[in-house]
Amino acid sequence: MSYKVLYRKYRPNNFDLLIGQNHIVTILQNSIKENKIAHAYLFSGPRGTGKTSTARILAKSINCLNPKNGMACDLCDNCRDFSSSPDIIEIDAASNNGVDEIREIINNIKIMPTHLKYKVYIIDEVHMLSQSAFNALLLTLEEPPEHVVFILATTNIESVPITILSRCQRYDFKKISAAEIKNQLKYVCDNENILYEEEGLNEIAILSDGGLRDALSILDQISKDNTKITLSLVSKEIGSVSNKKILELLKAVDETNLEKFDKIFNEFQTINLSYKVLIKKLVYVLADIAVEILSSDNSWKFSYDDCKKMILSFNDLINKINVNVDAYLLIKIILLEYFKNDGTSKIEKVQVKNSEELNEKANKMENFNENTLNDKLSNHLYEKIADIRINNCFVNASKVFLNEIQKNWEDFVRNLDVAVIKGLVSDSEVVTASDEYAILVTSINHQELEINEKLNEIEEYFNKYINKKYNLIFIGEEKWQIEKKKYIDNLQKKYKYVYISENNLINQEKNIKDDNDLTSIANELFDKNKIEIE
Repeated sequence: MSYKVLYRKYRPNNFDLLIGQNHIVTILQNSIKENKIAHAYLFSGPRGTGKTSTARILAKSINCLNPKNGMACDLCDNCRDFSSSPDIIEIDAASNNGVDEIREIINNIKIMPTHLKYKVYIIDEVHMLSQSAFNALLLTLEEPPEHVVFILATTNIESVPITILSRCQRYDFKKISAAEIKNQLKYVCDNENILYEEEGLNEIAILSDGGLRDALSILDQISKDNTKITLSLVSKEIGSVSNKKILELLKAVDETNLEKFDKIFNEFQTINLSYKVLIKKLVYVLADIAVEILSSDNSWKFSYDDCKKMILSFNDLINKINVNVDAYLLIKIILLEYFKNDGTSKIEKVQVKNSEELNEKANKMENFNENTLNDKLSNHLYEKIADIRINNCFVNASKVFLNEIQKNWEDFVRNLDVAVIKGLVSDSEVVTASDEYAILVTSINHQELEINEKLNEIEEYFNKYINKKYNLIFIGEEKWQIEKKKYIDNLQKKYKYVYISENNLINQEKNIKDDNDLTSIANELFDKNKIEIE
């Protein structure tokens, strides 16, 4: 007899065996007992939570000749023949999503069931149907023959048209709790004579993210050759880490132990741990630490606000991560921010040290101070410098320069070993370049402000890498779209860009005493004579 995978072998075949969806089971059983069968049901929720299983259980229960308390008896002819009955039609909308398949259903529903009470159509992943297929289904779904019941299932309720939703009884399946998944895993292990440790099963429950099918698949994958299911085995085979190890990492941050932090963090990267798993674990452990901090006795230097900010930062990060960016680097940057020592973050001290070294080197470079920015430029001056550098870049911007600098920039970021700088600029791309200037756009809102505060350092590293003097400026996507449109309009009007010196602007900023000086800077920068018309 061929081997049957665990999630199929232990698929529930009655409501009593359905895990974690009691709120749905109760309603469905009551409707069956009272013989209030709807013509269309819609089951939505995450994968592996029992939607298709519930659809089959419901289909069998409403066709049972002797239902008991809203459940199939499993003894009558209809129950025994259910699995092979031609009256139960299961359709995968992912591969049968065209209007022709729906029209075939419409043509066939008029035919009476062969021997069951109801002909049941179970359409899985219904959100994958095309718009024309949905349109074809509408009228039939609203008023099907009395002998037909539709059960639709989807993991993406947002993609199902409201016209379909309004014609169905909707049931929302929730993620199954880790405790319920663990209990089911223990039941399966006991039945299958699989050796296990509690921590190992608990880790599988966490990794499955609320999906019992995923949990059984993981158990099936690693339970070969009478191997005992342990935490270390799960971590090794699936790519995970224990909460204890996460706690050690956060302790290293809390104690400002950079050496220990790097060692543990590098271990995570070595085992190819999914960044999503790492973030999820960090959030769970930080939540526990936050509760501990609020208690009267704890040993953490972290404050409750630190934990809250970290959790929110990780939540924000996982929604914004670009596949082209090293997710591990971004996670590391967030954690390094919380290295504290006498009120000063460790990362700030590293930045100060780097800045001092760069300034010392800068003084030795010929004409280094020309066209460079002070580390503490005001936001006002940054905006003016940005406008100047954008203008100067447009003077002789070309595709040749752009291609060259784009390649240099990608190589530079890839090989940059300064974590702080790399974390800031990894999400930036060169959009325009000339022989001396380059404009870079960052897709993360307002990050350009933080990057330009360290523009001296970034330029120094980049220029050293390419062995050439380049002036950079970082702007946001919104500003870039505005500047690009202005540039195109100017080309059409045959405007000619001319260079603007930023030295005078910097000197004026240093001598600003009142608002009058600010006005003079604006007048100097936006003098009409700065643009010549051919």
